[in-house]
Amino acid sequence: MLSFGHSAIVAAYVVVALGLLLLCLFSRWSWQAKVGMVGLVTAAYLAVYFSVPALLGWPTDRAVPKRFGLLAVYIQEPDKQTGAAGDVFFWATDLDPDADQRPRAYRLPFSPEMKAVMQEGQGKLRQNIPQIGEAEPDDEVHGVPSDRQQLGQKSVKIKLRDMPPAGPPSKEAGG
Repeated sequence: MLSFGHSAIVAAYVVVALGLLLLCLFSRWSWQAKVGMVGLVTAAYLAVYFSVPALLGWPTDRAVPKRFGLLAVYIQEPDKQTGAAGDVFFWATDLDPDADQRPRAYRLPFSPEMKAVMQEGQGKLRQNIPQIGEAEPDDEVHGVPSDRQQLGQKSVKIKLRDMPPAGPPSKEAGG
């Protein structure tokens, strides 16, 4: 598959905007049609702008699955010099049989409790002990957010445990 990156998307919109400018300046279309074309190109730009991060594999702020298989963890601690709040990134697969089974990256706000849970799970993953996570909403109030980007952000409690060993093969499997 061919990948052009961000610069190709920007270049494509520059070309479309120039074409639209030429149409608006030199066509005999009514002003309503010209305004409609400008609105259409603006809507297309916004649709691409908001959908590209998901296509690039950036971590999602969506709700964490209730049960998931933990694959990897990366912890970014708060930085007092820059004022960055810190995040906990992790990759997981949803264990719901009806859900998409492909791995997904998640991002949660940093907290010392979340760091401890995830570091323990990461240590067990390094020992080749698969981990199952269970997420439940955290209804406790943790004070006022230090960053405006955290307003409205839901917090979750995550518990990790060792994945139970696979059972013996069934007799129907032929063995």
